[in-house]
Amino acid sequence: MPTVLITGASRGLGLEFARQYHQDGWKVIATARNLENADKLNSFKDKFDIREMDVTDQSHIDRVKCEFQEEKIDVLINNAAIHGPHDKRSSFGNIDILEWSSVIMTNTIAPLKVTEAFFDNIKQSIQKKIVFISSRSASITERGTLPHHKPGGPYIYRSSKAALNAITQSLSYDLTRQGFSIIVLHPGFVKTEMAIGETELDVSTSVAGMKKIISESTPNDNSLFRTFEGEKVSW
Repeated sequence: MPTVLITGASRGLGLEFARQYHQDGWKVIATARNLENADKLNSFKDKFDIREMDVTDQSHIDRVKCEFQEEKIDVLINNAAIHGPHDKRSSFGNIDILEWSSVIMTNTIAPLKVTEAFFDNIKQSIQKKIVFISSRSASITERGTLPHHKPGGPYIYRSSKAALNAITQSLSYDLTRQGFSIIVLHPGFVKTEMAIGETELDVSTSVAGMKKIISESTPNDNSLFRTFEGEKVSW
């Protein structure tokens, strides 16, 4: 039975990843920052291995790592993320440094630290896949070229995911020859608690698409940034 570890699994994409992988017969280790506020996730306690893990707290990461020291993890999905301010605090001229630091810690630094912590678990597995949920809004090349683009924020969120993308490219360079698949995905504008605005894309469709890409990915794909539908996105 293959094993998947998912961060940020209390709701939205993370919870749907956990649900679909369990449905496929995988062992699911689902983590969330605060289990007291994770009623949806806790309702699956008989199906998933659920653990509290704030990805910005090294002691939390270390505790979960210690508990699953001998577990071979085929797929690690770095999904936990925050958007930060949706108001002027994320726009040029009013950037809130504390908010920016918080988003960078969660979206950029934490995924790398989680990957470091569980690296040996992944290395011992058959599939050796490390997944990063990014965002098309992080594309430097595409900024200002798409019909829906408008001037202004969110500088904070975009920069955090662009920095994450840079990290994934470094990991691809370092780990491809060791047989690791480094998978960077844009889930689409999904109808989740984080989304602001109208969208018809549901989490089940997005996750099903991303799972297909994950299952088919090999180290030869490590230089790619793709949408949930498989479209290649420019860095």
